[in-house]
This record gives sequence, C-alpha cells and structure tokens, in this order.
Amino acid sequence: MKNIIDDAGILAIGTRLLRIHDLLRADGNSFYKTQGIEFETKWFPVLYVLSVKSPLGIMDLAQQIGLSHPALIALLKELEKRDLVDSVKDTRDERKRNMFLTEKGSDLVHQLRPIWTIIESVLVDLTENTNNLLKALNETEEKLKESSFLQRAEAMVKEKLAKNESPQIITVKLVSTAEEQSIVSAIIKQELAIDYPSVSRNNNYYYLAFINGIPAGSAVLSATKENQSVFDLAVLPSYQNKGLEIALSNAIEAKK
Repeated sequence: MKNIIDDAGILAIGTRLLRIHDLLRADGNSFYKTQGIEFETKWFPVLYVLSVKSPLGIMDLAQQIGLSHPALIALLKELEKRDLVDSVKDTRDERKRNMFLTEKGSDLVHQLRPIWTIIESVLVDLTENTNNLLKALNETEEKLKESSFLQRAEAMVKEKLAKNESPQIITVKLVSTAEEQSIVSAIIKQELAIDYPSVSRNNNYYYLAFINGIPAGSAVLSATKENQSVFDLAVLPSYQNKGLEIALSNAIEAKK
C-alpha cells in the first residue's frame, strides 16, 4: 500500500519531520549505547549549550534551545537527578536560578565530543542533498521568527473572508445510513450513468465526500468475483478540481 502521508505533500511536513526526528533519536540512543556511554539524545541541547556558555539562566537557556519553560524544567529535573547539571542563585536576583554543568556533566561532555564528531559527519552525509535540508530548515525557522504559523494561517483566513472566499474544508466519510448511501448512488448515477443500489450490499463500501459540510462527491468500492477491489468515483461539476477526487481516492486506498 502506498504511503498516504507521503502523498499528502507539504500538508504533512510536520508529521514527516517528526518521523525523521524519531528515527534519528532512536538510532542516536542506540549508537551511544554501542559506544559504551549512557546518554540520551534529548539531553543533548542542555548539555551542549551549558558546555559553551555557563552558568545560564533558565529563561535564557529555554530561548537558546527553543523549548517551552515547562518542558525545559522537566528536562532539567531529570538531569539534576543524574547529577549532570546544578544551579546557583542569581547574584542580582535571588528568585532566578542559573544552571551549570557539574563535574560529572563536564566529564560526560568530554567523553561525548569524539562521538559528536562522528554523528556530525553522518548528519552531513544525510543532509547534503540536491536540496540541502539544513539550509531549508534555517530558512524556514527565520520565516517563522518573522511571522508564526498561527499568524500566517489567521491572516490567510482573513484574506479569504475579505474576498468572500470561505476556507474549503474537505472530509470523507464511509457512510452506513440508507439516506447517505442514496446520496452516494445519486451522485454516481448523475455523473457516470452507473446505477448502484441506494443501499449498500454485496460487500460494497459507500463513501461520501463533503466540502464545507456539503455532500459533493462520492465513491463506491466493491469486490469482483476474482476478489479484486474496484471502485467508481464521481464529483459534482461545480466542485471538481478542488481536492475531492484526491480525498476520495486516498480514503479508498486506505481501505484496500
């Protein structure tokens, strides 16, 4: 079965980046173990930043790493339990804590540097492609600093509303009620001149596609005598080429 997420293109970029992250994290943790070092990849940003600049306030550390304050606090507690980092009160503001590497943490970083050199070489090999991943990530992060994803999405919605264009939300549903199945049959009969029964039978699966809540496309997946899956798909003329065809096809491929 082809990968539906891959076919989703740019829409699934977050999912695919997370997939790469999970692969690198799992292999990274395994590599540290093969080198006889007890270390987890999630510890890297804190130990690395503090090895370059220390002591460092928690807010400054969070900004350097790009973690939320609660996420960083949880990570610091874990590292403190392992005696890899510690804190001192800020001399100018006793309410603040400044983090630093302990002697054990510094020794661990010293052990890790040759390992990081190898990891860096592997990552260069992975990312030095026709379209350089690291360069693309840098450019994307700069754009997000200028204007966040949320700000851009809200601005696009406002722009569409100003043009009287409501955002088009497409959903596909495997329908089971007689009323919904009759709509599926009616759309296919109108567009393809194929007369399906108004109620599903003989292992037929009826799909209904909606755009902004309006039923505008349908498909029927059925099995032949040779037990092969075939389907018919139709979209009403005024809603064609708006993504309904792809959405229906993806839903059917997932069912096969």
